Amino acid sequence: MSNPSYAPNPKKQPVYTNLQNKKLSDVSGKDIQQLTDPTFIQASNQDALLTYNIINQAAMRDGLPMPDTQQIVQATYTDTGSNDFFIPQQGEVWLLVGGDTVTSGGTGTINFQLKDASGTLAMLFIASVNGQEPIGENSTGLRYPIYVSASNYLVANVTTVATSVRASLSLIRVR
Repeated sequence: MSNPSYAPNPKKQPVYTNLQNKKLSDVSGKDIQQLTDPTFIQASNQDALLTYNIINQAAMRDGLPMPDTQQIVQATYTDTGSNDFFIPQQGEVWLLVGGDTVTSGGTGTINFQLKDASGTLAMLFIASVNGQEPIGENSTGLRYPIYVSASNYLVANVTTVATSVRASLSLIRVR
């Protein structure tokens, strides 16, 4: 049984040496990924695993939305085709909150998909647009929550375009 008052010896944890000149708010998902990737899940690494957990909790990387990270990603398309829409940095996870699409000069259709490292696509939802439409209202197949990472990122496949189709999606970082 673990002892809740146990704490790893910070002087023996390389993560503290590697991050000592960074403020907590400046520690990126890539920083954490590079430091934790070589760690094996074994008893001899218990101190390192506990330390990573402490750092992730302090940086609010606990699966809940991280304060001041929500952003709106926007792209305008004038031609049909598949387009990378949002690719997070390695080690980051983002939650799709919502969004809208807007056409200029007629009707347009965008299929939003998740794409993995092998190039496999998974359909998320189709937005048919005539004017301005919130994502979800005239979309088919939309199911929340949708998590986006470097290994499963958002692609916008424009299948019908008027003069232009603009997509705006709001995402918030959760890890």
